[in-house]
Amino acid sequence: MEVDASSLEKKESNEVVLMISGVECQSGGSSPKPNTDPIELENPPLSSQISNLTSLSAHELTQSIPTPSELLNIPTKKSTSGSSFVKLKSRFMEPPHPSDTSASASKDTVQPVPSMSRIGSVPSPAAEEEDDEDVCETVNPKSQVMSGKTKVVLAQQVAFVCITGLLITSLTIRNLQNTVIWHVPLWGWCLLLLAIFCGSLVTDWLITLLVLLIEKKYLLKKNVLYFLFALKDSAEVFAWLCLVLLAWVWLINYGVKRSRHTTKILNWVTRALASCILGAALWLIKTFLIKLLAASFQCKRFFDRIQDDIFQYYVIKKLSGPADTKISLKVNIEKLIKIKPDKVSAWTTKNLTDFLNEAEQPDKEITDEYKAKDAAKAIFKNVAKPRSKFIEEDDLLRFMPKEHIEKFFAFFSEAKETRKIMKSFFKSWLVNVYRERKSLTHSLNDAKTAIEELNNLASAVLLVVVIILWLLLTGLLTTQVLIFISSQLLLFVFIFGDAAKQLFEAILFVFVMHPFDVSDRCVVDEVEMEVEEMNILTTVFLKNNGEKISYPNSVLSSKPISNFNRSPNMSESVEFMVNFSTSVESLEALKDKIKKYLDSKPKDWKPGHRVVIKEIVDSDHLKMALHVTHTTNFQNATERNDRRSDLVLELKKILEELRVLPR
Repeated sequence: MEVDASSLEKKESNEVVLMISGVECQSGGSSPKPNTDPIELENPPLSSQISNLTSLSAHELTQSIPTPSELLNIPTKKSTSGSSFVKLKSRFMEPPHPSDTSASASKDTVQPVPSMSRIGSVPSPAAEEEDDEDVCETVNPKSQVMSGKTKVVLAQQVAFVCITGLLITSLTIRNLQNTVIWHVPLWGWCLLLLAIFCGSLVTDWLITLLVLLIEKKYLLKKNVLYFLFALKDSAEVFAWLCLVLLAWVWLINYGVKRSRHTTKILNWVTRALASCILGAALWLIKTFLIKLLAASFQCKRFFDRIQDDIFQYYVIKKLSGPADTKISLKVNIEKLIKIKPDKVSAWTTKNLTDFLNEAEQPDKEITDEYKAKDAAKAIFKNVAKPRSKFIEEDDLLRFMPKEHIEKFFAFFSEAKETRKIMKSFFKSWLVNVYRERKSLTHSLNDAKTAIEELNNLASAVLLVVVIILWLLLTGLLTTQVLIFISSQLLLFVFIFGDAAKQLFEAILFVFVMHPFDVSDRCVVDEVEMEVEEMNILTTVFLKNNGEKISYPNSVLSSKPISNFNRSPNMSESVEFMVNFSTSVESLEALKDKIKKYLDSKPKDWKPGHRVVIKEIVDSDHLKMALHVTHTTNFQNATERNDRRSDLVLELKKILEELRVLPR
């Protein structure tokens, strides 16, 4: 499994091939071409980004997040290699491991490393705070011309040219200058038609001009651009209706004497347009509030995980290739690792989230923990010295600068002092990388769905409010209609009052309380479960026996919830009995042997255990307890049970060896 240092080569024009023991790992075709400097990057012109952001909705922040099967390459159909296909009904169930025969055959085959990961939080340095400008290029920018290829925009452009030509003609040709239709000159009708059919096109140009000004002056760039693009569609509609109303009032409904009946009709049209403008303004406010909630929610809940994902993606790419090789990355790692979650802008978070989706993906992804262990072996051989059992600081210095090594060592608590990473520790880290990567993908996916559902609910409520306001302002809301609407509202409150209350509680639970994320192991009603899926109204849990259970979020909001994944290193105790006649020397020997065993397992147990005598039972037994602290929390229940089982077995051996078991 030796890594050939000359195996990193260009393939075609935009693909990088990494050969490890004859296995070809090919990056995705969307990989950017290497820059001269892989760390310092320059943002592309912002005006070139506008077309792919013109249709942003309230859930735009995570709109490009792929499904778990797309990002993790989890099998969704029968493999063509002949292996049996097992349908996984849970998003977190691992596919079956290969048989012993295939396992032994794959020992010489190295699996590629995952592209995204997260273990814990990389702590921000105490150095001065960095601005998050230019941290990440905007992913997948498209040309402005792309948005102009739609049929609607083409029709607007054709209409703009034709109506503008007619307007110029009506102002320059003498025979048309005095042409009047319904007491309005021809040029006035041309202006009204321009406002009606081409108003949205003009507002789109104005927003593009605003983007150019922001790009030139960098005026409040990081605080404005996110909401500018997010509100673009709603703002265009609002500005377009304002132009139509202005043209209508100025050209048609002002300064011309007409009959009372005609004036009444024209005033009704004016009020209808004003009602539409009010509705567009409310819709704009609704979109802004949803975007504000989405930005705040995403930045607070997921930025630290995204930050760690990208940093570890960078580390894994560096350690997978030959030493001292520069890599192409659209993220300024130096600035990224210094950003604090409470200082990051929504614009930067969006670009980093898009980067997670667009990053290079090898052809053969890690699809289970078994492959993750094989990949860890390959990387360990590539980095460590021959026949060495550790990755040392000198080994890492061949791949990355010292400040990045400090961040990398933060993932290994045992390496902070020794500056060495054991092979087993490195293997566990990469397995956790796979787990956390899958967890983050599902969390972002469910967050996107929750925000989308909230936006749909808010849109439905606002639509009813806008219709009522439109009826009020146009005068169509007569007494009979008002009585009918009031009766329907009372009926709605009577039938759906409790449902509305539960919905409000569920929204607060998901976006404000948010006691867990997808894949977190929690205890609810004294039952240990794993969070399978989060929605606005319900949360689906997976019990240890594989049973799925769905809880209404309004019910969960009133329950105490224990979250293992958000807990620090957790401790537990093992109780046992010894003979009352056991000598003090034997008890000291018991403590020494327990200490020796725990010290030999630094990967599993933290130092500082305690062996205590709790009480005397029936005058012939001593009840004792061993209190130990794990090196992790109880998020991984299988690993915790294995550790405890090994500890109990070792304790049994020690008690039998010392012959202190009760008779």
